[in-house]
Amino acid sequence: MQNLVKVLIPRQLMLLMILSTGLLNHVILIPNLLTAAGRDSWLSVIAAYPISVILICLIYYILKNSTDDGFFPMLRKRLGKMMSILLSIPVIVFLLTSTYITFRDLVIWLNAFFLADSSVLLINIMLIIVCFIMTQAGVKYMAISSGVLLPFVMLFGVFISITNTRLKEPGLLFPVLADGFEPIMIGIVYTLSGLLEVYIILLLQPYSQKSFKLKHLIFLLTLLTGLTLGPLTAAIMEFGPEEATRFLYPAHEQWRVLSIGEYISHLDFLALFQWLSGALVRIGLFMYLAGTFFSAKKKHYRLNPKLVIILYLILVGLISIKIETYTFYQFIYKYYLPVSMVFFLSYILLSALIVLVLKKRDEKHGKNKTSKVQSSP
Repeated sequence: MQNLVKVLIPRQLMLLMILSTGLLNHVILIPNLLTAAGRDSWLSVIAAYPISVILICLIYYILKNSTDDGFFPMLRKRLGKMMSILLSIPVIVFLLTSTYITFRDLVIWLNAFFLADSSVLLINIMLIIVCFIMTQAGVKYMAISSGVLLPFVMLFGVFISITNTRLKEPGLLFPVLADGFEPIMIGIVYTLSGLLEVYIILLLQPYSQKSFKLKHLIFLLTLLTGLTLGPLTAAIMEFGPEEATRFLYPAHEQWRVLSIGEYISHLDFLALFQWLSGALVRIGLFMYLAGTFFSAKKKHYRLNPKLVIILYLILVGLISIKIETYTFYQFIYKYYLPVSMVFFLSYILLSALIVLVLKKRDEKHGKNKTSKVQSSP
């Protein structure tokens, strides 16, 4: 991506990341975390946080030492086209896979709770159209939309956490370590699969007018941790660890039991706003980021419409594959989340190593040039 116009400030990109990755941590991750670690799952989140902070520092190191064009365009210039392609393919596969999982999960949820009598095909078509428009609009308008939607999403989250306080029994969080350390260690793997998605911010760097600071990344990580820990502990305290594990959407079940007084209940339609805000932005953003790898020259923040159409045809093809709901969620639990953790951990370490090697090479060449100049008469 050459001559890219810087259209956003770090704060706007942070809002985009919070809404997008927040959906993963708030919706998709929690039921799998409960399955993996049970009652001790909340300890897994706490234990994963300091590990994530260390890795966040590496991400900041990569951001700080990358060019204004971004990390992956820098690889293309410094390491050549072939090496850049080899390193980009796994990222593209992750983005498309994550888009597919988010889309199918959203359709299953909508069909189960809100649109049970509606055609799944019609739901798919409507969502595809909306997501296509968001991707075509570009990262600028997605970030602006996130700035408008996120305050309401956060407000509703605070609202339900306060309103359901009377239903929470803190004693259900204990005893801890009843089954030893193994559940916590497994839970850490699942927690990191969500928290380490902050790595995606490397793909948003080219659009930022200013450099990201370490405090930005730490704040983002802390907020994502809270988005996981809050509803996770609430689910355990409200339903108990065994019952919470049986739920496919523990966060949504908290909305279903919410009531204010004797006459106000069934406020789970507010969850619809939260889910759609996060899912649509996530799908639109990830399809956009996947498309940027195929845009060699790009003077603005929008993709070629033909490229966007091709990407969404791929998504339609994936959605058309019939798969049982149970098999789909088993795939997420057994493969998608663990592989995502390995992917992000490997890429963070590999990217930091590449940046370090390039930096050392530049310093060495700089010293050689200086010594030649000084030795010349």
